[in-house]
Amino acid sequence: MNEIVKVLPNFRKFNDYINNVKANVSPIMLSGLTDSAKVHFAYSTFFYCEKPICIITYNELQAKKILKDLEYFTDSAVYFPRREILAYDYLAESKDISYDRINCLNSIYNKKAKIIVTTIEAASQEIISKEALYNNVFILKEGMTIDLKDIKLKLNELGYERCDLVEQASEYSIRGGIIDIAISSKKGIRIELWGDEIDSLRQFDLESQRSTDKIKQVTVYPASEFVLEDSLEKIIERIKDNSCEDEKKLEDIETIRQGDYLNKIDKYFNSFYQKRETIIDYIKNEFIIFLDEIGKIKARSENIIKDNKNVIKTLIEKKRETPEALLNLKDYISFIKKIKEIQTVYLEKQDIGFVDKQSMHAKRNGYSFSYREVNFFRSSMDLCIKEIQQAIKDKKTIIILVGDKNNENKLRQILEEKIKTNIDNIIIQKGELSTGFECFDFNLLVISAKEIFSSAPKKRKRLTQEFKQGETVIFSDLKVGDYIVHKTNGIGQFIGVNTIKADGITKDYIKIKYKDDDVLYIPTTNLDNIRKYIGAGERVPKLNRLRK
Repeated sequence: MNEIVKVLPNFRKFNDYINNVKANVSPIMLSGLTDSAKVHFAYSTFFYCEKPICIITYNELQAKKILKDLEYFTDSAVYFPRREILAYDYLAESKDISYDRINCLNSIYNKKAKIIVTTIEAASQEIISKEALYNNVFILKEGMTIDLKDIKLKLNELGYERCDLVEQASEYSIRGGIIDIAISSKKGIRIELWGDEIDSLRQFDLESQRSTDKIKQVTVYPASEFVLEDSLEKIIERIKDNSCEDEKKLEDIETIRQGDYLNKIDKYFNSFYQKRETIIDYIKNEFIIFLDEIGKIKARSENIIKDNKNVIKTLIEKKRETPEALLNLKDYISFIKKIKEIQTVYLEKQDIGFVDKQSMHAKRNGYSFSYREVNFFRSSMDLCIKEIQQAIKDKKTIIILVGDKNNENKLRQILEEKIKTNIDNIIIQKGELSTGFECFDFNLLVISAKEIFSSAPKKRKRLTQEFKQGETVIFSDLKVGDYIVHKTNGIGQFIGVNTIKADGITKDYIKIKYKDDDVLYIPTTNLDNIRKYIGAGERVPKLNRLRK
């Protein structure tokens, strides 16, 4: 058991809280916590109550910070990011976002999701209903007789794309009597047939293409959240019924009829999906929800709605049709109503005032704690030693996180040299948290000391004249295959120029390919600070990995 979690049941205050959670008391407010302490409490609740949890925070930066801290406690946390709703007719979303979202939804469905981290924006977006998304899930077993045409149809319905060689998630291939299906970004399932019968099922590594473990059966889940709940013809009929036809809509309908519908889903979301839900509907009655800073969540939710209204206003001014997915975004009041029947715990740094009726009830069932952040950085070893010596005098439980095994040995030697008393009671572990903390209620000191051992930042090399001249590149000077970097989006490979026509306006977009074949479209009118790196690979370490 994790030592930071192990110490908590020694204290009555924590046991009272856990007993209330087990008794389904809701809502509950925990105040006085630092950021790392919030993660500590959330994970400890999951551990002692043996019930899955969902942490909802106010933005993506905070969500990723929570995920990073959770890595110290567990490797089973999954992330549900917000989706970029398309206001235009081309796809530019990262595949990583799509993979993270469907991976999270699949984990909820097969009950493997134990800890979910998401944001208020992601929780406010409508998605396909759970029933429709998993309507076509199927199981393959060793010895089973299958119809190859039926398997192809089911894989297509679940959002898999057929290719010659399976190299990334959501792909499948059929080569003679072998069917390969990528079930994640790293793993695939290899099905060997003997006629119409499944002779063997094996897992294989997508990178090496080598088979590994033999298995008896596998369940094939959706590869995308954009599966169809009805035939295209029925969807087209609903599109026709929901609004008047014009030339643009007729073009869209013909595109959808031909099977190229992914970039039309947001525009006609309600026609594609009649029954719609949010991530909250997927987890209700099974999860405990933790709300990280309800005041910030409320403010962020209100700002999202304001930003959304501005986007809609701009689209109307440009005489563009507003995507239905934008109109479906839920506001804060709708969110609070949706979680009202779900057990909820508020995580707060300070003892806040009432944000709404829900927080008022939470405060009545609240627990106030006394925490402080503890940070040490390079050249802070002397301060760290003084902190540890004082904690020893105060008979605190001392836990020091040092990153890796090498740092663990280094710190042990330093403590033995500088602290004259017995250090056997000091717990030194691998791992890290974003910040250390001291909890006076639990007589606990946690020091995250990895930064103390981090090396000094390397001095920047002087740039050559040729490198400086690459500061700004005119897109017409680029050749297909050139490696370039955008100041916001990083290093990618120039693969061409696309011309996109919308509302009678024609614009050129350069296409940049990034890792995992993500393609970014950048208007040629917005190419500020693009550097060209052909011949300067030694100055960009990431470039060599990209070339591989």
